[in-house]
Amino acid sequence: MGLLGRSFNGISYSYGGGESIYEIRLEGVISAEKYSNILSGGTVTPEEIMSQLDEAEDNPDVKAILIRVNSPGGSAAASQEIFEEIKKIEKPVVVSVSETCASGAYYISSAADKIIANRSSSVGSIGVIMQIPNYEDLYEKLGLKYTTIKQGKYKDVGSPDRPMTGEEIDLFEAQLNEIYRQFISDVAEARGMDVSEVEELATGWVFLGTEALELGLIDGIGNYKDAIKIAAELGKIEGEPVIIGKQVSYSLMDLIFGYFVSSTIERIF
Repeated sequence: MGLLGRSFNGISYSYGGGESIYEIRLEGVISAEKYSNILSGGTVTPEEIMSQLDEAEDNPDVKAILIRVNSPGGSAAASQEIFEEIKKIEKPVVVSVSETCASGAYYISSAADKIIANRSSSVGSIGVIMQIPNYEDLYEKLGLKYTTIKQGKYKDVGSPDRPMTGEEIDLFEAQLNEIYRQFISDVAEARGMDVSEVEELATGWVFLGTEALELGLIDGIGNYKDAIKIAAELGKIEGEPVIIGKQVSYSLMDLIFGYFVSSTIERIF
């Protein structure tokens, strides 16, 4: 990753000093895995985002942070890590929604001072899902058999070679419900809403930007340039701001390897 400077409104900016907005790109699936995924278009890891937040916070020239979001969500734990880090930031943080700010991505965005989305942006999807595959019938057709040797009653929970027991499903449902409550509670606190208000919206449904504004999930309708202007105002930047940030690139091996990296059991926002 390398530091970059670029133009805004047709004006070119240098890499040097000046009152700046630090731009962070949150694009793709949110995951602890650092590899890009060919099908999803990439992953966002907590380490990547948190390192950029630290750099922006430590840079005296940076007066505000802009997070450009286009993500369907991802891992619950990874999303919470980023959410908690944004809450610690003392400088103004503005989220600019491109196309999608759903689930874990909305969780993260709710910690910002302002969320700006387009009229037709997809926003929300407050909910949690877990999918555990069962390949038992397929294995039988292929003549594949598993021998499981374990210590610990639940050590093989979620194994794809057998159906889950009712007890195991109950345990997972209890965990999922706890994560769901955390999601609702954190969004309510971050957005200054009643928990009951967020509960009514926490159906997993995705709202248009115009709907999200009426429901209190975002703060305004606008595009990328509008969000920059708002970030500049919150950061008390005089004149045109310098836009700086880091550019993340992936090698071909990252893309290929990322296609094969997956988790069998993962709580997903």
